[in-house]
Amino acid sequence: MPSPPLCPPAPCRLKPRRGRGHDPRRTTCLALCLGGLLTSAVTAQGHQRADLPPLTPKPDHTRVLPGHELDTAVIKFLDGSRVRLQGGSLSGTDPQAEAVSLMLEQLGVQIRRLFPQPDAVLDAWRARAESRSGEALHDLTLFYSLHLPAGLDLGALCDQLNRFEVVRRAWPVGSVSDPVATFVAGAGDYSGQQGYRGPAPVGVDADFGNAYSGGLGTGITIADVETGWTDDHEDIAHKAQGNYIGLCCAPYPGDHGTAVLGELVGEHQDTGVRGLVYDADILLSTHQGFAINIPAAITNAIAALTAGDFLVLEVQCQDAPLGPHPCEWDDAIFASVRLATASGIHVYSAAGNGGHDLDDPSYGAKFDRTVRDSGAVIVGASQGSTLTAASFSNHGSRLDLHGWGSGVTSAGYGDLFNGGLRATYTALFSGTSSATPIVAGAAVQLAGIHSQVTGSAIAPKELRSLMVNTGTATTSGPNIGPRPDVRAAVESLGFPIVNVSGTLVPGGSYTATSNGAPGDGCVMVFGTGISDVNPISVPPYGYFMLAGSLTRKKSGALDLVGQLSYSEAIPADPNLSGTTLGYCLTWQRFLSGQPGIGAFGNVAAIEIQ
Repeated sequence: MPSPPLCPPAPCRLKPRRGRGHDPRRTTCLALCLGGLLTSAVTAQGHQRADLPPLTPKPDHTRVLPGHELDTAVIKFLDGSRVRLQGGSLSGTDPQAEAVSLMLEQLGVQIRRLFPQPDAVLDAWRARAESRSGEALHDLTLFYSLHLPAGLDLGALCDQLNRFEVVRRAWPVGSVSDPVATFVAGAGDYSGQQGYRGPAPVGVDADFGNAYSGGLGTGITIADVETGWTDDHEDIAHKAQGNYIGLCCAPYPGDHGTAVLGELVGEHQDTGVRGLVYDADILLSTHQGFAINIPAAITNAIAALTAGDFLVLEVQCQDAPLGPHPCEWDDAIFASVRLATASGIHVYSAAGNGGHDLDDPSYGAKFDRTVRDSGAVIVGASQGSTLTAASFSNHGSRLDLHGWGSGVTSAGYGDLFNGGLRATYTALFSGTSSATPIVAGAAVQLAGIHSQVTGSAIAPKELRSLMVNTGTATTSGPNIGPRPDVRAAVESLGFPIVNVSGTLVPGGSYTATSNGAPGDGCVMVFGTGISDVNPISVPPYGYFMLAGSLTRKKSGALDLVGQLSYSEAIPADPNLSGTTLGYCLTWQRFLSGQPGIGAFGNVAAIEIQ
């Protein structure tokens, strides 16, 4: 694309404003000169807070890369400048704001709010989040999107805007895509099916998490930020159908979002897949396929969520020299993600499938946690069930956790089963696309369990640390973080857990043992059934999940090693082989000083071999 003419060495004579029908070359020169005169004559009155996380410094020259959209850019103004968009023009405490506005008008550039919420709402969010987290947050009211007319040089525009002192930075916007890797249909091993649900080290032990009070995702909302949902698919419609928020318009058909939600909330039924947290609620916030819309999609989700809820960022972006990469490389996306986590919302973001080291100097330390930290969990991918980093997965010190990156069974696509648009299933979902909902699902389980046991929500960074410290480490390859282990995380917290041991055969015996803090009161209950859909809420102790015939087996205080147990004989009936004799649930009253009043623990199945 040819560059528009720059200002000649001689001073320009300013012309009156004119409409878009005039010569764009004359307008470009006029506006560039106008910007040059005012940037040299006026000192910006805003100030950059020293405690804010660093954003990208202004470059000497803006690089326009193949992944950039040539008709859009983002501009952020200096903190304290109070720049506002009113009636299509910019104004603020700094007189340079009007100069920027005039320049953009002369060039035919449209300026729009990047975040759709009113300034007062964004200001209130920031104030509450800063108070809650003790972290300094960027002012989202100072971000705007720029929409260029055809023929205008994107790099030259950004460079000229960056000459204004009131402009914190102007930069090009990249493209967005699904972080899914490509595999050949039919190449997958379907025998494992949803092995990622199973016990560690192969899976995240989601079955244990689902058996614990709060571990079904009940009462937690997950906002999925991406596109590609068949919201009336038979396995996700119970949670997803019609639940679009933010940008217009529903529906957004496709398979990527369908597969993500299959992993998270696939309905608990006899057909299809079982989601990791199938009782969680779902919201769908689209970016409509444009990276410029991701910040708005994030704040649209924030508007609908509360502390303790989750935001899954199922996208990868292409606007750095090495791409694709996590989208928080972009300063506006970083700022909105940081607002979410500071507000108590857990954010889980795909690392992307570029195979890049995010510690590479070309990223400008944006993925160096010691330089800046959005609070999000960035998720890498392993080679399926193995604990080896996938070659396509981005990696580096910023990656926190990983999940399966290939051979994932979920809803959508149709390579495993195709019963029509609403009844398709895959065993080949892949990439950091498939890995992210596995990690997020495990996190939702732990957040729900923590809330039920302690009576309070766990903070995003606290949950991140818990999962990293208790996860299963990879065995080879670059760093993608450990694989979550829900049981190990719960055990590390000292929460009540009941285990079943013994000679689990007809004619044998079993022992059910409740574990917790010494001195806590405990009641052990046996039931012939389990309510793992819509369990009974018993505030403030959580969800009671036993069903059928109930028997109180034992009660008392946990002994000096924190245990209470009972034993029973198993009838010598050969027909019991391969069946579940029943279930044991523990209720503990916390008398030992740990947070909370008391809670139900997990339901342990007595499975006869």
